[in-house]
Amino acid sequence: MKIRTIFTLALAALMVPAVAQKKKQPKTVKAAQIVPAQQLKPVDAKIFSYAFGVIQGGSLKDYLIQREGVDSAYLHDAVRGFNADGNSVEAKKAMAYAAGLKIAKMNTDRIIPAINKEAAGKSDANYVDAAEYVRGLSQAVLGEPTTLTVDSAQKLIEQQAAYTQNIYKQANQAWLLANAKKAGVVTTKSGLQYKVLVKGTGAVPADTSNVEVNYEGKLIDGTVFDSSYRRNQPAQFKANQVIKGWTEALTHMPEGSTWELYIPAELAYGPNNQQQIPANSTLIFKVELLKANAVAKPRN
Repeated sequence: MKIRTIFTLALAALMVPAVAQKKKQPKTVKAAQIVPAQQLKPVDAKIFSYAFGVIQGGSLKDYLIQREGVDSAYLHDAVRGFNADGNSVEAKKAMAYAAGLKIAKMNTDRIIPAINKEAAGKSDANYVDAAEYVRGLSQAVLGEPTTLTVDSAQKLIEQQAAYTQNIYKQANQAWLLANAKKAGVVTTKSGLQYKVLVKGTGAVPADTSNVEVNYEGKLIDGTVFDSSYRRNQPAQFKANQVIKGWTEALTHMPEGSTWELYIPAELAYGPNNQQQIPANSTLIFKVELLKANAVAKPRN
């Protein structure tokens, strides 16, 4: 009797909230149906492997053409290669030959032009004999006897580089001498040359002043090596944080001026190469002084 009473009370307690809920929410919510799990089957290994190859094929084609430099007309040869046994003697020979072909292309596209630049002053010069260069390269790689020792070969290379640099230096000095005679060109005691294109009336920077300029720099052959105009953004720096020729010019230029500077190597980078600027280069700059933080008056 006692157990039945307890059960009845418990059932009533459960019914009360259920009835209350029914009044609040007239719509009943159906219980979610349990769907039996789908029976998955494994993919046949051969079919799976083929599918994976199909997926990767497009990316591999792009890699072969874009990264390995394979001509699309010869993709069949590349396919023949990766169908072969990569550890066979024939494969190792083929890989060695392919590596040699890469070196050959590198020699043509980059190495020989770079040697011409160093030895003759221009990358498109025909100074280097490609066949002789490859002959020396081959003998050294194979450990065969060479007609020159490494030391004697190095001395010859340095001799030619020194000759070319001296010719270049003399040409730049001769250019300055001729330029000094042109109308409007002023030469200072240091050897700096300049020509006033636009005469400004603003303040003249001190050597510690922050300045804002537009400029373009080129070599005597007209090669442009730097330009704020091309970047569409003026440059800002302290007047004493640039090459000597710039500092001297900036500390004599009234704000609003545009000058053309002809800077001897001694007031620029001297015997040091600077990216696109060869050693002993005379530098030509068009400089617009946009802002000067100096308070000094323009100098006469």
